[in-house]
Amino acid sequence: MGIFDLESESAAPIGSEARVRSRAIGLVVEGEFARARDAIPFLVDYFDFEDWLDRCEGLQIGLAMAGVDATIIPIRFEQFLEWGHLTRTPLNEQALDVFATLALDMRDTPTTTVMAAVSEFDFTAYSGRVDAFAGYGDSRHWRRHRDALQCKLEASGARVETLPIRLDAFVDWSTCVGQNTSEAWLDRYAQLMLEHLTTFE
Repeated sequence: MGIFDLESESAAPIGSEARVRSRAIGLVVEGEFARARDAIPFLVDYFDFEDWLDRCEGLQIGLAMAGVDATIIPIRFEQFLEWGHLTRTPLNEQALDVFATLALDMRDTPTTTVMAAVSEFDFTAYSGRVDAFAGYGDSRHWRRHRDALQCKLEASGARVETLPIRLDAFVDWSTCVGQNTSEAWLDRYAQLMLEHLTTFE
C-alpha cells in the first residue's frame, strides 16, 4: 500500500489487515509557514502556523486511536519545493506526507541505496557526454538495465529509493569535484541530493 492510500486510515478498524501500522505527517516549520502558505494552495485553509500545528497534532491523535503509529516530521519548505520540482509532484497535503515519510525512512535506514532516475529527454541530450550511458544506445535499453539492477538490489534485501535528477547539474557537479560521469557516480550524486533534501537539521 502506498502513502497516497492513507487518507482514510484513521477510520479503519483496529483489526483491519489492510491498515498500515505507521505514518509520517509533514509539518512545514514555523519560520517558513507564511512563505509556504503563499506557494502551497492547501495551506491557505489554515489561519496561521498554530492552526496548522493543531491540525497535524489532531491527525496524529486520531491515527493513534486507530492503532497507527504517526510521527510528525518538521519539513523545510525549500527542500520540499525542490523535491516536488525534481519529482514533478503537485504540492499538496498528500505530497507533504509522502516527503515526510521519505525523510523518516532516510533517517531510520541510513543504508538506503539511492538510484538516479533520468528522463528520456535528458538521456538523449546527454548520451554522448555521460559515461554511464555508453553501450546502451537509447533510453529504453538504459531503463531496462536500471530496472534489472533495482530488482537485483531489492532481491538482495536492500532498500532502494529512486530520485529524478537534472543531468546538467550532475555534469557540472562531476566537473567541479573532478569525477567522471560513470553510473556509480550518477547514483552517488542522487544519494547526496536525497540526503540534502531530507536532512532538516
